[in-house]
Amino acid sequence: MAELSLEFAAGAAERGAGREVVGVALAPGDGHHPPGSASREAPDSAEVTDVTDVTDVMDFANSTELAGRLVRVDPAPGGWAEDGRRAARVVGRFAAARVAAVAVPAERPEAVPAALAEAAARHGVALLTVAPEVCWARIAQVIGDERLREARERLAELEQLLALAGKHGSPERRAQRLVGWLAQAVGGAVTLTGGPAGLGRLGAPATAFSVLAAARQLAGEVAQGRLGSAAIDDGELRIRVTAIGPGRPFPVLAVGRTSPFDARGHALIAHTAALLAPILQLGAARTDVERLDEVAAALRVAVFQLLMGGEVTLAQRTAEGLSPGLLDAETARVYVLEGPAAERDRLARECAAATGGRALVVRCPAYDQHLIIVAPLKSPPGPEPEDGWDKAGAALRALVARHPGRYLGGSAVLPLAQTAGSYGDAARALAVARLQPSRSALYAAESRLTQVLDPAVAARWAGGLLRPLHTLPYASQDQMLGTLHLGLEFPATSAAKILGVSRNTVRARLDRAAGLLGLDLAGLRGRAVLHLALQASSAAGPDQLCGSSHRPDPERPVPLANVLAGAGAQAWAEALLRRLTEDTRDLRGTLLTWLTVDTGVERTARLLELHPQTVREHLRSAERLLQRQLLAGGGGLYETALAFAVRGELDLTEPAAGPTTGPASSPL
Repeated sequence: MAELSLEFAAGAAERGAGREVVGVALAPGDGHHPPGSASREAPDSAEVTDVTDVTDVMDFANSTELAGRLVRVDPAPGGWAEDGRRAARVVGRFAAARVAAVAVPAERPEAVPAALAEAAARHGVALLTVAPEVCWARIAQVIGDERLREARERLAELEQLLALAGKHGSPERRAQRLVGWLAQAVGGAVTLTGGPAGLGRLGAPATAFSVLAAARQLAGEVAQGRLGSAAIDDGELRIRVTAIGPGRPFPVLAVGRTSPFDARGHALIAHTAALLAPILQLGAARTDVERLDEVAAALRVAVFQLLMGGEVTLAQRTAEGLSPGLLDAETARVYVLEGPAAERDRLARECAAATGGRALVVRCPAYDQHLIIVAPLKSPPGPEPEDGWDKAGAALRALVARHPGRYLGGSAVLPLAQTAGSYGDAARALAVARLQPSRSALYAAESRLTQVLDPAVAARWAGGLLRPLHTLPYASQDQMLGTLHLGLEFPATSAAKILGVSRNTVRARLDRAAGLLGLDLAGLRGRAVLHLALQASSAAGPDQLCGSSHRPDPERPVPLANVLAGAGAQAWAEALLRRLTEDTRDLRGTLLTWLTVDTGVERTARLLELHPQTVREHLRSAERLLQRQLLAGGGGLYETALAFAVRGELDLTEPAAGPTTGPASSPL
C-alpha cells in the first residue's frame, strides 16, 4: 500500500519477502514517538515499537514476544545504529527473537545508517524504510485486517475441504477429490500410498509420482512407523511426508512444491490427513452412512478442540458443516458421560437422539469410556427442570438412569469462550456422580469458594496474579488459559489429547506459565493458587477485571490472605471440612498431613505411623464425605487444600518476587 511507504532497503527484498508478519509491538523507549504514531494505550494489536536506546532494545528483546513482529527503531543521530559493535548487538538480539523485519524512518534508503544495514545483512534480518510521518497505528490496522482476511480464507478452505469429504461417492472418489484439492491448494504435487484396495495409489496431478520420486524411500520409513512425519529438500523441491491413521503399516501422504511450506501449508496437510484417515479406514463392508459418521465424528472433535482453545468464532463456523446453527449461542453447559468403551459409538448415537441434535456430541480423544456433550443455551434460561438440569441435561440424565454402569457430570452455565473451564467442572461433577445413587451430578456452583469471596478483592488479586499472562499476544493468551484449565485438571498426556496438541507442548506451556507467574506448578500449593486465580477471573469476567475499581495495582498487590479472610470463606471452609467428622476416624488429620507433604502417601504414613493402605482408605473415605476427587488430583483436591488454607492450617505459595524474566519464547 503506497500510503504506508514501507520499502525494503537495498539487498533486503529477497531475504525478507517470505516472512509472515503477525503484528507490531510496543516497547519502552525514551518517550519519543514520530508524528502520528500510536500511543502506549493502543488497542488490540495496534501496538508500536519505538526504541531509541540500545539498553531499552536489549531489555525489550529479552522480555517481550517479538516473533513475527514488525519492529520500528528510531535511532538518534550519532547513536547505536551508527556504531558497528552496538548495532550488531541490537540486530543480533532481534534475529534471536525472530522478528519479521526492522523498520527505520527514512526519506530514502540511502539515509539508513551503514552500520545498521551491515548488521541486518550479517544476521539475515529484513530491513525496511518508512516515511517518518506515517501513522503506525494505521500499519497495525492493516496487518490486523490482512490477518483477518487470511483467517477467513483459511476457514473457507476448510469448509470447502469438508464439503468435498462429505460428497457422495465411493471412498476412492472421495480420497481422490481430497488429494486433488490439496495439490491445487498448496500449488504442488500430492501422492497417497499404502491405503486399502482401490485407495493405495492416488496422486495429483498426473505426474505426481514422478515428481515425488525422491520421497519413495522416506515414505517407506514413515509407513513402517519409524517416523511419524518427515521433510526433505530435493533441489528446489520441498517435500513433506505424513503418516495417516492409527494402524501400521500407515498410509502415507506426500506433498511437494517449490516454495517453502508456511503455517497455512502445514495446516492444510494436517486437515486433509485428518479427513483422509477415516475414509482410508473404511472397509468394503462399511456403508456410506457409516463412512460419513466417521468423518463427522472427526470434525466434532476438531470443533471441540477449537472451543477448548478459545477459538469460538472459528468453531461456530466449522460446526455449520455438521448442523446449521448448532453452536449459535453465547452460553452452554458441558456434560461428560461415562460408559463402557465398547458401547461408546452406540451411546453417542443415543445421546444425539436424546438431545434432538441440539448438542455437540464428541467422542473424548483422551478417555475411551467418555463422551463429551456441549449443550448450547440459545435463549435466556427459564425455570430449569429437575433441580437445575436444563432440557438437554434432563434427557441425558434419563438416558443414564436406564442403564447401569453409566455416569453423568455437568458443568454450570458458562460462556462458550470458557469451554475449557466448563469441561473441567463437568469432569469434577462426574467424580461426584460416581458416588451418587442417581449416578448423575451437576457441578455445585453454590459451593465454589469464589462464590463466597469479596468479588472486588478476588478480582484485584486474580488480575494481579495473572497479569503476566495478559502481556502475551491474544492468540497465545487463549491457548495458554485453555491449557492451564486442563493442565491443572488432568495429566499432560490426557490434556494434550483433548486439546489436539502434543504432551510436550502442554508441558512447555505449563513451564512457561510457571515462569511468567513465578509459581511452582509442579507442587500442590502453586497449582491450588493458580486454580483459585483462574476461577476468580472467570467469575469476575472481563468487564470487572478491566474496571478501574478492580484493576490490579502492581505497587500494591492484594495478598492471598486478604482474599481468604472474609467471613463467607471461613463459613464455606468450615462447612466443607465439617463433613469429615461424620467418620469416627481422624480423616481430617490424615488429609491435612497428606496435603502438607504435597500428597505423598508413603511420607504421610511415616509421619502418622500408619500403614500406607490405611492412609489410602482414609483418603477414599474423605472423597466420599467431601464429594470431591482427591487421589486423582484436579479441582476437588485444590478446593480442599484451599479450605484448609482459609482455616489457617495450610500455607499456600504465592509469587515471592514477581514473575521471572528471561528471553521470550514463541507462543506455543
